[in-house]
Amino acid sequence: MRYHGLDEGEDASFFLCKELIPGYLDRVTGEYAPPEGYFVDEKAAEEFDRQFPYKEKKTLPGQIFS
Repeated sequence: MRYHGLDEGEDASFFLCKELIPGYLDRVTGEYAPPEGYFVDEKAAEEFDRQFPYKEKKTLPGQIFS
């Protein structure tokens, strides 16, 4: 199994995949591609947000992402 967009044998050490049943994926070939829902169109999200009353966006101490 390889990660979408990488050629066979390329370094994909970032791709973490665990076989739950040992040997289950033997002789299985394929490519993992992240579902489209993982990717957000920022402009479409902003347009969607404009349908609701304005709320101030805050970043509080201790938040990892801002």
